[in-house]
Formats: sequence, C-alpha cells, structure tokens
Amino acid sequence: MEATSPARSALAALLLAALAVFPAPALPQAESSLDRIEGIIEAGRPDEALRMLAQVEPTDESTEARVLLLQSTAHFMLGQLEIGRSELEAALAKDPTLRQAWLNRAALDISDGELDRAIEALQRARALDPEAPDTDLNLGAVLLMQGKIGDAQPYFKRYLTAAGDSAEAWYLVASNYAIAGQSEAAVQHLARAFSIDERIRLRARTDANFTQLGEDSAFQALLNVDSYRIPAGSHAVYRSYEAPYLGGQGKLLPAVLDALQLTGEPFDRQIEVTPDWALIWGEMRIKVRDDGHEGGRVELTAPRSRFSDSAWRERVGPLFAEITVQLAKR
Repeated sequence: MEATSPARSALAALLLAALAVFPAPALPQAESSLDRIEGIIEAGRPDEALRMLAQVEPTDESTEARVLLLQSTAHFMLGQLEIGRSELEAALAKDPTLRQAWLNRAALDISDGELDRAIEALQRARALDPEAPDTDLNLGAVLLMQGKIGDAQPYFKRYLTAAGDSAEAWYLVASNYAIAGQSEAAVQHLARAFSIDERIRLRARTDANFTQLGEDSAFQALLNVDSYRIPAGSHAVYRSYEAPYLGGQGKLLPAVLDALQLTGEPFDRQIEVTPDWALIWGEMRIKVRDDGHEGGRVELTAPRSRFSDSAWRERVGPLFAEITVQLAKR
C-alpha cells in the first residue's frame, strides 16, 4: 500500500471537516438516545459517547448499524484506527444505506492512498442523496489528488452553485486547490471568499492547508491588500493622530484597543494585523493605518441600518477622544 503523504493526510482531515458541515439526518427509526450521543461526539467527547453506546440495546439492524457507525467515529477521534475501521465496515455491511458511513469510508481510503476506492465510496454516497452538495466537494478534492484538475472543476462548480454566496464554500474549495499545489486556482477562490466575508482572511493566515503556497507572491499580495469598499450610504468617519501605525508596533494600535475597552465599545479580540494596516471588527469596522505622512489614522465605518445619525455621533466622539487620552499616556 502506498505510504500516506502529508498532503493526502491533510486532505483526509479537510474532507472529514467538510462532512461535519453537512451531518447526515437521523434515521427515521433511530432511537432518540442515539441523536443525543451523536451530539456528544460532535461536541468532542468520544469517551463519554462510547460509555453511553455500550448501554444501547439496538432494536433492529438499521439501529445496530448506526450504533456501529457512532462507535467507529468515536474510536477514530481517540486515534484507535483499527477498531474504528472494523466497526465502520460492519456498519456498512448491516446497512449500506448509511450515507455518512460511505463518506467516512472515503476519508479512510484517502488516508490509505486508495483514491479509486475513495471515489467509489463517494459515488455510493451520491447515489443515496444526489442533491447533497458535500459529495461534489469531496469528489473534486479526490480528483485533485489524482492530478485530474479538469475533471475536478465541474464538481467544485456544482458545489459552489449549490452553496450559494458562501465564503466558507469558496474557502473550502481554495483549501483543496492549495493542498493539491494549485496555487493560482487557490488564490482565485480565496479572493472570492474574502470579497464575501473579509474576516475569513485572518483564518487563511494561519491555516496549515495553505502552507504549500509558501511565499507565492499572489497569495501574499491577497493577504496584505484590504479590498473592502464601503457600501453606499454607510456611516464613515476618520481621525488622524500624530502617532504613526508603524506596522502595529507603534503607540496607535494599543491606544485604540485600550480606548475600545474603556469606552465599552464591543469588538472581536481576534485582530488582523499587517505591516500596513490593522482591522478590528465589532458593531463598527475599525481600521488603523499610517496616514501617508508621519502620523496615523483611525477609520470607523458601519452600516447606516445599525446606528441612527445621533447614535453614531454618540459612539464615535467618545472613542476618538479616548484614543487621544491613551496616546497622551504613552
């Protein structure tokens, strides 16, 4: 058997993560306790799930098959691959209509380097639910690993169409292209994801799936360009300060963060910091950057539907004033 490559292992992990976005519906005759146990597994408590499963007495073969499937998933999470594999095969033998079991089998096949078998498993899953978008995503991913770029593209296109204008969907496709070393396609799909939701750019900076892009110039440029366009009619105001941004290492960014806390302005503690600008998200979008001269600039924007004109003034005035106070203390 072919040795598992890092890229293939990453793809298997990505595949399993993608499957979690589209969980299989509960079987009509499944006991309600199995639904609760499935939730415990999804919450990351496999030991507890296995203890509960040991107390379940299946009433028919379909329920027994689902118990085996849940047991296998819990064992996989605990790193007990052989017992998990055995339980998964037993679940499929008892009930080959378990779509989630075929999806999990495909992930195992990918990890084993058995890509043709993975495609067969995914096709079985497709037959059970032709409209499920995750099958197209996963088939495209496996075809990429086989080097069949052209064959993968229609599957990704169908997946993106079914997902609608979803930044997460574009991001997942970009991840697959990146793992396969297709940097141009990865960057193109990432750009679309960023245009839908700019916050996902921060995730891409630390995502191991994009490691292979390395110092790709297009990828680096995409990460460091703020292409956000303020929607027409939005609230927008800025204030310049003598303190420069200095790549986030100067006094201005810490002063802004302290001012936000002291004024009670809600904001996400995950901040995107680049050499040229920093973005802070909350009820307003806050951008901190150099002003093009020797000082810095703080820009505040928000949809007009979020604040009345008077409420906007009441929020931004004290914030700008507190930034000035905090800078004076440094």
